[in-house]
Amino acid sequence: MTTILLTCGETSGEHHSARLVTEMRGLDPSCRVLALGGSELARAGAEIVYPLERYAVMGFLEVFARLPRFIALEREIARLLSSGGVDLFIPVDYPGLNLRLARRARSSGVPVLYFISPQVWAWGGWRVRRMKSSVDLMAVILPFEAEIYRRAGIPVLACAHPMLAEIAAPASPKEAPPAADPFTVLLFPGSRKQEFERMFPVMLGGARLLRRRFPRAEFRVGLAPLIEDSSCRIPDDMRSYVVATRAGVEGLASASLVLATSGTVTLQAALSGTPTVVLYRTSPVTYALGRLLVRIPWIAMPNVLAGEKVVPELIQRSATPRRLAEEGASLLEERDRYRRTSRALIALREKLSAPQGVSELAKIALSMARRETASPGAAVRDT
Repeated sequence: MTTILLTCGETSGEHHSARLVTEMRGLDPSCRVLALGGSELARAGAEIVYPLERYAVMGFLEVFARLPRFIALEREIARLLSSGGVDLFIPVDYPGLNLRLARRARSSGVPVLYFISPQVWAWGGWRVRRMKSSVDLMAVILPFEAEIYRRAGIPVLACAHPMLAEIAAPASPKEAPPAADPFTVLLFPGSRKQEFERMFPVMLGGARLLRRRFPRAEFRVGLAPLIEDSSCRIPDDMRSYVVATRAGVEGLASASLVLATSGTVTLQAALSGTPTVVLYRTSPVTYALGRLLVRIPWIAMPNVLAGEKVVPELIQRSATPRRLAEEGASLLEERDRYRRTSRALIALREKLSAPQGVSELAKIALSMARRETASPGAAVRDT
């Protein structure tokens, strides 16, 4: 029986890797997948050995505060990799932990298929050289990343972004709703507890101000899997027009505006063609350190992919209810700008396409686990 260990540290990575697990187990139902993950991976058939909710944090100070827990986790996974019972290691993004575990896997003779590249183009480019000795195959879902690894001599497979199959392509750019008509605004305060606690009050404040300007606007708060219902306290005077839901991004097609914490959901909104305002706050220390490390001018993935500012970004002190409402109202009221934004977002779909998909990656993963490839890059020579 083939045994694969998969580790991811946040919900977007879990979502994409759940599709990979489903594909692998469809090809080989006897395949056993052990995972650092959550409920979505469990539904895909993985055995959750390390529950994600214990480790899903973001930021330098936040990680430091839980350092003993992370050290214990790393030691436990390292022992599993050294035990001889794992045929393939699939780390998913989350470089702080996963790159160290990848080195341990390779030193223990376990092949490594790294799924979803760390964002080395934004920060930590020096890590690419170190990856050459710890990664057998890098599978990227942002095709422009492939050349980075090719230059470093690391076998790489450019996969079509999984979201392309999940978010339907709009037939045409969206139009701003008439001010007198009802319309829906989606709020995504973040997938981690710390994010949610910082951003939810800002979004509620922004929703309150937008409602005054657009009396028929309705607001839906999308709750991520790791966010408890009790965390989403909606004031009594807003309950008539603000509701919380676990529906995720299913409402993007009919939404007129998205207010989102920077993260995967900004790309999901972009692929649906829905104009978005992106905001983010973190601790002052984490932000200061991030400014020293990050080498690109934007944090929102739609802007990174486009190479220009397509959607507004409100960061740190700029992430206020007033600024959020102003940017949202500006998009809704400037109809030409709204249409141009929607068109530019839809155009990003082409940048994320590639010949291979998750189903092809699943075949390669099983082949690597069974040691059926002659060399680490044999299966992807021509990509």
